[in-house]
Amino acid sequence: MEGSDLKSARMKQAYLIRVEDVVEPSMSVEDWTDFEKGVRLFNGREHWESHEAWEQVWRRHNEPSRIFFQGLIQLAAAYHQLQRGIYHGVVKHYNNAYFKLRQFPVQFLGVDVGALRRNIENGLAEAERLGPERLGDFPRHLVAKVIFNRPNDG
Repeated sequence: MEGSDLKSARMKQAYLIRVEDVVEPSMSVEDWTDFEKGVRLFNGREHWESHEAWEQVWRRHNEPSRIFFQGLIQLAAAYHQLQRGIYHGVVKHYNNAYFKLRQFPVQFLGVDVGALRRNIENGLAEAERLGPERLGDFPRHLVAKVIFNRPNDG
């Protein structure tokens, strides 16, 4: 995803984190409950609802790595826009999600971030290939699932 891929991403300084700040936040029982609920909803293609669950976790954290949750929220928003047939929203949210999630290692909080990044790359390429007129032809198999295994200490 080089060059024009981030043309629509909001590249705000607040969305960039230092390498030393890419640490898993301490998660409360409530955080894990909402996070896992978001994963279940997302994987069940209830993207708006997963967005809402993950937003609860995001609001409870203030460390720089909280943008991980925001990246997931924006990926859910991309799929919500896909369901609504709003091309600009799909592309914008895909780009914003990728911009945030690319800063994290391939595994973070038990999530296969590497797989999500590949899904975003493939989905964005397909959405751009289809364009606004054919967005309804977006293949369902390109809608990502969150591969998640809760860490033992979580």
